[in-house]
Amino acid sequence: MNSLIISAAAAFCRAFAGRFTQSKLWALIQRISSACSRSWNSSVIMTLLKRDNSSFENSLFARITFAPFTFLEFLQRKIGAGLDERITSSAVCSTGRAYVQNFMALNTRFWGIMLLCASVVLNTARIASGRGLNTIVLAVSLVSAVMLIFNINIMRFLNGSKVIEFCKACAGVKNISFDFFDEKQTIGRPRLIAALIAGAMTGAAMNFAPIYGLLIPFALFGMLLVLQYPVTGVYAAVFVAPLIPFSSMPLAGVCIWTIISLVIRSVIDSGFRWKRDAVGSALMLFLFILLVSCVFSFARSASLTVWAMYFVFIIFYFAVINTITTRDRLYGLLRLFVISGAIVALYGVMQYVFGWTTTNAWIDEEMFEDETMRVFSTLANPNVLGEYLLLVLPPAAAFFLKDKPRSLSKWVYLAVTGLLFLCLILTQSRGCWLGFIVSAAIFITFYEGRWWAFIPLVLCIVPFIIPDTIVERLSSIGNMNDSSTSYRVYIWMGAIGILRHYLIGGIGMGEAAFNEVYPFFSYNAIIAPHAHNTFLQLLVEGGLPALISFLAVIFVFLRSVHKTYIRRGKKSFSSTMQLALGAGVCGFLFQSLFDYTFYNYRVMAVFFMVIAMTMCFKYVSGNCRSNGRSKLS
Repeated sequence: MNSLIISAAAAFCRAFAGRFTQSKLWALIQRISSACSRSWNSSVIMTLLKRDNSSFENSLFARITFAPFTFLEFLQRKIGAGLDERITSSAVCSTGRAYVQNFMALNTRFWGIMLLCASVVLNTARIASGRGLNTIVLAVSLVSAVMLIFNINIMRFLNGSKVIEFCKACAGVKNISFDFFDEKQTIGRPRLIAALIAGAMTGAAMNFAPIYGLLIPFALFGMLLVLQYPVTGVYAAVFVAPLIPFSSMPLAGVCIWTIISLVIRSVIDSGFRWKRDAVGSALMLFLFILLVSCVFSFARSASLTVWAMYFVFIIFYFAVINTITTRDRLYGLLRLFVISGAIVALYGVMQYVFGWTTTNAWIDEEMFEDETMRVFSTLANPNVLGEYLLLVLPPAAAFFLKDKPRSLSKWVYLAVTGLLFLCLILTQSRGCWLGFIVSAAIFITFYEGRWWAFIPLVLCIVPFIIPDTIVERLSSIGNMNDSSTSYRVYIWMGAIGILRHYLIGGIGMGEAAFNEVYPFFSYNAIIAPHAHNTFLQLLVEGGLPALISFLAVIFVFLRSVHKTYIRRGKKSFSSTMQLALGAGVCGFLFQSLFDYTFYNYRVMAVFFMVIAMTMCFKYVSGNCRSNGRSKLS
């Protein structure tokens, strides 16, 4: 019955489409679309985007901005071979490699030794301190002793698991294999030494802090894994960026360690060459100008701390483009990015459904009496959550659009896209809603401009399906009776007052410098930590040079995206994904007109990660998808 209904509906749609494309209305739409397309292609914007910049890499400016990478390549030529030989022959490094491979393989003998050693050390310490044996630890000792008998790599058995196969089909990553570890490392003395050392460290730490002690084996594994395979640090950073609540320091730590690991890899690997592009050069200039503003800041130490966070997350751009070297890696990273976003959105929707830790602190209760809930998920603020969703929603929609029609992943990504969109609605962030409209408009314009012909029909339907609460929120934009709007306008006026005196050099980065100066120019005694406008905030912090350099970053980024998009064909998978990412960046920048989107460091990090992932298409778009197993190295 269901199949008959679906077949009939599909047949009706095909018949209607066939008749419609033969009609005079469709012919008129085609003529209008062609005229608009010709006007757009000859516009000033498209002229600037099409301008050639092939001579950039040989320019003096490029050589100056990439001097640090040139120096690393010099070290590679001078000491790389000798350093690589020492690392390869080092007993310490050999033990570290064995630890990583056995940890990944879930080797029973390795885990048994580590758990047994940790249990013995912990119980010995308890007896020495007079606390006696712990029965749970004793039971773990017995289980781990049994594990010593066998030498089995449990990870290998995941390849035949139906549950795992189903999960891979949902994510669209069927080519991943779970025998990625080096089986030669699961035998021999180094792994036993590694297990003993890790177990002793764990047991000793658990004697003082059980929870932190339990984390030691995993932290040690993560550090050694990233050191051996820097690309895993990129995957980890992209995944955990929105998921770590309250603090940006763990994310910064992952990024720093990944950068250090990649620098070491670049020196010892004779075939490694740092990628150079105009976006990276513009980012280096942007960082330098911000550093100069910090030196002359009204709160120098605090400003330098803020600059350090910018430095870490902007330099991470180079870690991404230099480790994501194949299409498999890039699409895997993008799918992980979307999965992480789905987790954030799911938690946000559950906040709304179950009323978890929601508040009406961001709602003008006099104007919106019926609205008392705005979700914020793991990002502490509904506007910040909306800004993050602007970046992750477009690639999710692109996966739905371009995955194979009969694949399970296509419909999973449809559900994920719907979940992300629902969460965006529940943030009730009007600026983010407008940002999404801007990103959707850009995507439609470049992907299939003829879809604009259906906008009149959509506009007729929308008023009947949009809830009144959303209409009220949108119609309140610009209404000075709304405390949120008036609050921002007064802050903008105060920030403009600052620019009358500090337009050229700025006042320095961060909230501390802003609070040193802003109170002298504030209106209505409004207290604010920033200018609630990213472009205005950059002007206040670093003056005209900071804003101009940031706009240069965006300009060369969009020009590079357009060039790669045209070269690869407008309807290909890679071009569609790149267009979606670029459109998301544009929507994010539009929201930046109404909020300081870099105030939350995690969202700032995600923004530059998206810039980097988009630029990766420039380097991997010519590569074919590998049909083999997924590799870390």
